[in-house]
Amino acid sequence: MSHFRPMSAETKFPTVVVLLVLLAATYFDWYWVWGMLYLYWGVMSLVDGQVYLVQTVRREENPYLFWSVTAMWLILAVVVVVIDLFPGTSVWLGYAGG
Repeated sequence: MSHFRPMSAETKFPTVVVLLVLLAATYFDWYWVWGMLYLYWGVMSLVDGQVYLVQTVRREENPYLFWSVTAMWLILAVVVVVIDLFPGTSVWLGYAGG
């Protein structure tokens, strides 16, 4: 039975946990959790040299688009976390919602 891979190689447990956390965060209006996901996506794109928005964009093939999407993830991460955790800062960030 050597054709079977270990269960840990195929597990999607972290993805399931994050999905459940995102559902809970949405229910409880914890937008900072989404900001942490944006941060994760931005950092991982820097590490991997590719980013996915609608298609995979590789740094060496489309550097301007890669850096635009990566910058968007990182900027959204900061804005969402700051607005959610520090509501008083929403005014100087140009956000008037609530």
